[in-house]
Amino acid sequence: MLEPTNQAPHNNSSKNPATTQKLAQALKTVDNKELKSTGFWLNQFFMVISTIFGVYLAAQSGLEQALKFDNFSKMEDNYYLRTSLFDEVTDNVKNVSEYAELLAKSPPKSEMEYFKPTLEKYIWQTMQYSPTTLETPSELLTQIRRFYSRSEFLINAAVSRKTSAKHAASELNKIAEQLKTTTLPQLKNSAEQLKKELKQNDISVGSLKELTHAN
Repeated sequence: MLEPTNQAPHNNSSKNPATTQKLAQALKTVDNKELKSTGFWLNQFFMVISTIFGVYLAAQSGLEQALKFDNFSKMEDNYYLRTSLFDEVTDNVKNVSEYAELLAKSPPKSEMEYFKPTLEKYIWQTMQYSPTTLETPSELLTQIRRFYSRSEFLINAAVSRKTSAKHAASELNKIAEQLKTTTLPQLKNSAEQLKKELKQNDISVGSLKELTHAN
């Protein structure tokens, strides 16, 4: 009896060692690519976060510096305003006091009209357009406002003979003395306090103006 010449078929479950090695290498390559891809996006994520955080800190620092500059600039402006107002009111108080001396002598109406003082109010009127005006102590502004109002009323009343010259002189001396002994010293001291505070922050009066003009 003849034996069959065909060999038995190979077992499908068996694998070629070379093929198995290639498959393992391919899987390893895929895993490495995925890890590299994940690391790349994580790196990008943290880079974006750090950039945003850095920009935020820079913005906060810039805002803080801008607010400080604005605050010190307003202080400097108000120093100039108070100093100028002090000089203007000082001149007006002097003129009112001199006119009161004249009225105390009960001069004729023509003389009272001729020497009638004009109260300078350039700074006082300009202050209404300044954003730093109300940073000046309100009690000082009130006292100056009342001085202007009362002195003009008394001067006009004396000239028009609605009150005696001597009475007007007495009242003018009172309000002028109050300004000289109370309001003006307080106004000058408040201006010096602003200058002192600026100096404590290493800022000399006028330096911020120079910096602004330079820009």
